[in-house]
Amino acid sequence: MTFDNAFWSSISGYLSIGCWLIVFTPQLWENYTRKSGDGLSMTFLVIWLLGDVFNLVGVVMQDLLFTMLLLAVWYTLADIGLIWQVLYYQNTSSSRKRSEDSRETDPLLPRNILDEPTRRKRNQIIPIATLVISTIALIGSMAYYVFTHMDSDDSSHADKDKKQFQIIPQIMGWTSAVLYIASRVPQIVKNYKDQSTEGLSLAMFFCAVMGNVFFTLSIFLRSVDPTYLLINLSWIIGSCGTLVFDFTIFMQFIIYKQPPTSTSHANLSGGDDNHF
Repeated sequence: MTFDNAFWSSISGYLSIGCWLIVFTPQLWENYTRKSGDGLSMTFLVIWLLGDVFNLVGVVMQDLLFTMLLLAVWYTLADIGLIWQVLYYQNTSSSRKRSEDSRETDPLLPRNILDEPTRRKRNQIIPIATLVISTIALIGSMAYYVFTHMDSDDSSHADKDKKQFQIIPQIMGWTSAVLYIASRVPQIVKNYKDQSTEGLSLAMFFCAVMGNVFFTLSIFLRSVDPTYLLINLSWIIGSCGTLVFDFTIFMQFIIYKQPPTSTSHANLSGGDDNHF
């Protein structure tokens, strides 16, 4: 075994994969225990998904590292899973609320009035469902493309292509980078408006930071050749750029942390329980 740059690049890449394999688990569990995904901005999730879609297309077309391909596929699938969970809890909460409201509503009210929230929720879900279905179809197409173009006899040709700056994959990569960086903004704004990070998993953003760090290291450890770095620049910017916004969210966790309740202190000082 040779402990060269390629070896350490692969190790860093697989460490990144490890971080991204579990990145959504804390948030999925947070949503499950709360039976709600209202701590997340749906705009944040959808833009994140779009960024992963463009990232996947760019990685495949530019024929980048295999670890980058695995990450791109997993990102997209995990995004879909998290979006589905949030939509599920939104729908469940809306159904429960409609059921409670219907028991308190005059039965003489027209049905179309009672069904208005249902239609409004359906109008929100349809575009997102369309995006998810289209993404699944895209993943299938990308997988077919990859496996039908894997030919060991053309390895020298593949190595040549990796050194070429290809316009369309680069456009995909840069679009992905912009979407990744922009995706955090709606979540940061939501946290600011709510003055809270309740419902968000700190562990998810920590894993995202570590995943991006290892991902970037895997690129630099592979090579520092200017042409190689130029080809991977959009992916480097996309990973490093999100770190700034993720650290902003870390600060929001600190700033908006709920202080411990002072009930016990008030009781000890003779406070009136009726005030609580």
